[in-house]
Amino acid sequence: MKNNHFIKLIAVTVSSMGLTLVSSFILARLLSVQDRGLHQLFVTSVSYVVTLATGGVGFAFALSMRHRQYQHWQRYFILFLAFAIIVAGIAVFLFDVTNYYALFIINVLLTAILTITLEKSKIDPKMIVYRRLTLQQPILLVLVYGVTYALWQEQPLKIALYLLTLYSAIQAIFCLIYLYQMDKDFSQRNKIEKINPKFFFTTWFKQNLLQIFGATTTSLDKFLVVSFLGNYTLGLYTVCIAFDSLLTKFINMLADYYYSGLLNKLNRIKSVLAVIGLISISALILVPLLAKPVIVFFFSSKYAEVAPVLIWFIVNAIIAGLSWVLSQNMLLLGKQVLLFVRQLIAIVVFVVLFYLLRDLQLYGLAYALIGASLTRLLISLIYYFKYPITDILVSNTTE
Repeated sequence: MKNNHFIKLIAVTVSSMGLTLVSSFILARLLSVQDRGLHQLFVTSVSYVVTLATGGVGFAFALSMRHRQYQHWQRYFILFLAFAIIVAGIAVFLFDVTNYYALFIINVLLTAILTITLEKSKIDPKMIVYRRLTLQQPILLVLVYGVTYALWQEQPLKIALYLLTLYSAIQAIFCLIYLYQMDKDFSQRNKIEKINPKFFFTTWFKQNLLQIFGATTTSLDKFLVVSFLGNYTLGLYTVCIAFDSLLTKFINMLADYYYSGLLNKLNRIKSVLAVIGLISISALILVPLLAKPVIVFFFSSKYAEVAPVLIWFIVNAIIAGLSWVLSQNMLLLGKQVLLFVRQLIAIVVFVVLFYLLRDLQLYGLAYALIGASLTRLLISLIYYFKYPITDILVSNTTE
């Protein structure tokens, strides 16, 4: 039965990955390369602000629920949504991230709802809500972008941002429904207590600190590309991001599966590493052979120059994903500060390498990302063996 849940999760994630890639194909054709870069900057900025304001909230909910602390969770939920709106307002006032201020703030609010729901849903070992949301996201994007492109072909940036907001609104409505169902189910099955504010906010702060630096690590490349190489290069880079995120999303699913097991005293590391090894070998063989024809066919010839460098971004995704998997035990042990130090070191390595290699354009970016990911992996390995989880049931519960 446990393996069935794992298989279902893999099936859902693979489907989601495929659909996400399709939405990237459509978006690349819907916008010019320049506007595609501006669109990526908008999405990256929204995600970063959401992480800054609400990253770790769902995680804190999940750990509180583990201790049956759940009463009045809605108050915390509303509080952090209000905080997300404030942070979004400050961001558009201080930084030149977009000219569409209202759309930016609305998308931050809607994305915050999704992020909190995804994190909170990990308390369920079957990960039913998590699977639904994972599959819903790309389905909605394909529908919204696909219908528009089929009817009206290439569109200006403003139309694409309206479509993004429509998608975010629909997804947020689903999230609110799922949160209501989760609340009803958990409250009926458990004798719940009030959330301990000290425990909740301490847990949130530690996880938020980690996620901010994780988001900085994943977003800094886009901000640096815009600053040093321009929006057009960022538009080209979105092709690499599409394939990179395809692999990253799959490995992150495995990390979530591993973490969900740890929450329920199951050690799933062997099965997770085996799957990562299999997909890594497959990717390293296929990408050099198929990169150019696939890019030209799906993204159009506008992006053909990206093909030779794509393999290096895939290598980076594998290394980065493996380091994140090996970090899950540190999350459960409350060692977020040590992971924060790891992220900080990796960021410094990336920035220095990018600056030194910036004249190599996308190649320089790829090499800088790999250097930072190798740094994180080395530190993660040290942490993994130095701080093992000793109370995991590893006999009959190992998967």
